[in-house]
Parts: sequence; C-alpha cells; structure tokens
Amino acid sequence: MDDYEYSFTTENDGLLEEKLKEFFEANFQYLKETNGHTIDSRMKEFAYRQVLCYWKKNRNLIEKATRSEVKLSLPEQQTPGKNYSYTLEGTIDVVRQNDKNCLFDITTRSIDQINGEINSFREQLNVYAHIWKGLDNRNTIDELGVISTSVPKNVREAMDSGNPEKIEKAFEEWEPVIDMEYSEDEIAEMINNFGEVVEKIQDCNFKAPDTEKLLTVVPGTNETYGNHICSNCDIRFSCDSYRKYKNQKSDEHIYSINEDLENETEEEN
Repeated sequence: MDDYEYSFTTENDGLLEEKLKEFFEANFQYLKETNGHTIDSRMKEFAYRQVLCYWKKNRNLIEKATRSEVKLSLPEQQTPGKNYSYTLEGTIDVVRQNDKNCLFDITTRSIDQINGEINSFREQLNVYAHIWKGLDNRNTIDELGVISTSVPKNVREAMDSGNPEKIEKAFEEWEPVIDMEYSEDEIAEMINNFGEVVEKIQDCNFKAPDTEKLLTVVPGTNETYGNHICSNCDIRFSCDSYRKYKNQKSDEHIYSINEDLENETEEEN
C-alpha cells in the first residue's frame, strides 16, 4: 500500500515507531485479506523488526526520495531470432531527484545473494535506467544501486543482546546498498538477452536444468539449487530432474543415518 504520505523528519522522531507500526499493521491486514494467508505472532514481530531496522539504517536515503514504485515500460521490442513483439516493464522502487537522479531497486535478498547474482541485478537495473532516461531528455543517471532489506545475522544478534554498544557497532558495519555502474554501451546486448528469454517462453521451451545443476549450491546461500529454487515450483514432481534430485538427496540422507548408527555402535563396543 503506497497511498500513505507522512513526513519522517526530526521533529517527528517521537512518533516514528508508532507510525511505522501503524503502517505495518495496515499492510499486514491488507495482504492477509488479499492473499488469504497469515503468519504467527513470532514471524510477524520478526517482519516488523526488519522494517524498523531497514528504516533506521537507510533513513538518510529514504528522506531524500521524491518518488517510489515508479512504473517503467519499453514497448514495441522485437526478439532477436523470431521477431516476436513484446514490452519490457519494471518498477524502480526509489528515485531521488533533488540534486541527483539515483535509481534503486529494493530486494529482500541478502547481500551475499545479490553478490552471487550481481550480473543479473546489474543488467536489470541498467535496462530500467535506460527506460528512465528515455522518458524525458532531461533525465540523467547519477547513481544506480540495489538495496537489501535483509537484516544481517550480526545485527539481529546484537539487537537480541540488548547491548547498545553491540547494536551501534553492528549497524555501523551493515552496508545494505550495493552500487552499480551504468553502461549505455551494453544496453542493446542486455535487451537482447531479455528477448531471448521471451522467445523461449513463446516457443514453450521450458526445459528443466540437469540434475547436476540442482545439486549445486546457489551463490550467496547454503542451499542447493533444487531446494532454494525448485522447491517453490508447483510442477516440480512432474520434473524428471527434480525427482532424480530428491531420490539422490534421500539416498544421501539414508547413508548419513546409517553411518551415524555404525559410529554409535563402534563407540558402544
């Protein structure tokens, strides 16, 4: 819900957390009623704390933002191979337009995950920036960046400790913004990459990755591709690669249990 307007300036510091809580609760109720899902009180409090931490860390940036949820569109594009027509659409979450034009994409992914997929984020942001420039000849790009709303483990642990010094140190070390470079020279290639994806969709080319791919660890996480990506797919059990992946992981689990039992037996003897 982006209809709220509220001035989070210094004189409102006393009402800050109260207003954030109010906005959070309104969004929570809206999402619950819209999606038909809810979360327990523990997860809800965890979610609010993430919002509060994000605000406190990025306050200077947020206060300078003049627009958010800016809709972008690049119509009448043609795919490189088969000339399918398509439109590129996206949303820039924050645009600051006072002394600079700074475009930011906000994501719930962690810093490690962003760095693991840095080329994808850079490509997407560059295309969005290109569209933004095309909206008005006066538009220039001074900064590009990705903002991670994910609260790092050391910040969560510091807050749990209640120690002001630990909390201050953890917040100082936290760098949620990753700067990106804008390259107009690469835009054509980047848009071409989007076009290749469109062709695969139009041609119903949905070939699943090999099982070996599903066993690899996703950059920036401790999870395999099969668990981190494929476990969210509704048709995963109709996928040969995923079934083989699950069978292999099950065999590894059984082997691990048997090995533990053998070790316990040897220790007892």
